Amino acid sequence: MTSHPGTRPVLIADANTLAAELSRQVAGRPELSKIAAPYLAIFSAQALVEVAFSPPSLPEAEVRERLARGIPALAPEDFRAKPGVLRGLWDEICTIAVQHFPDLVQAFESIRHWPDGQEDSLLSAAIYYLRGEADILAEEAGLEKSLFQFVLNNTLHPFLRRYAAALAPLVNLEAWYRPYCPICGGEPDFAALDKPYGARRLLCSRCDFEWPFRRTCCPFCGNENRYLYVPSEDGIYRLYLCDRCHRYLKVIDRRELVEERLLPVERILTLPMDQAAREEGYG
Repeated sequence: MTSHPGTRPVLIADANTLAAELSRQVAGRPELSKIAAPYLAIFSAQALVEVAFSPPSLPEAEVRERLARGIPALAPEDFRAKPGVLRGLWDEICTIAVQHFPDLVQAFESIRHWPDGQEDSLLSAAIYYLRGEADILAEEAGLEKSLFQFVLNNTLHPFLRRYAAALAPLVNLEAWYRPYCPICGGEPDFAALDKPYGARRLLCSRCDFEWPFRRTCCPFCGNENRYLYVPSEDGIYRLYLCDRCHRYLKVIDRRELVEERLLPVERILTLPMDQAAREEGYG
């Protein structure tokens, strides 16, 4: 695949890189060690499958045509991975969750056994997930939606990172100012204000791709009138709150930093901000 003119390379950090950076950050901020522990284990499990996975190539002309029409590069039905590898990582994520969230053992054990007897259930779940419909599966099975999404997201994440790395050269970042990911269609769950002028880049919650988007509006509903932010005491982080759709977005201001930060690691280090937002009624 050849790069789209007018774009700069987009680098997608793999699980090993993310684990190393998270460990480095926690070494300097030991109060975050408990928050980081399950994710270090998850990155370790993901790394084993990520290094061995090569996404099947997609027709370049077809991908470019999809992007030109505002459709994400990866169609849900085009996702491919070996069912046995998916199931192995699914089980490993559930085991990690049971170890680190003892109050939720029964819920995670129920989720662990959801694919039993259905060889292609996780491939089917990936399609639902990429369509934004994974909650349907959880509801039909009587499983806790947020926990089901947690396991499914972390199971699919290493595969989608590899898809993002492969498809990134085809994305014209100067043309894609949409609120959803150009690779997989995912919503953002983190963002950054870039140097030198504070242009905003969104981070995909599914595949870790980053893309530019307008700074002054909510990426979830388009609201521009009641979109405010609360800064952290050190000015590095901001919590953007939308009073129309009641969603929130965590943001790091790279202009306040000397060193580079990996956004997928920052989404973990800022988990207390998620809790604070939810306690105020934002979701």
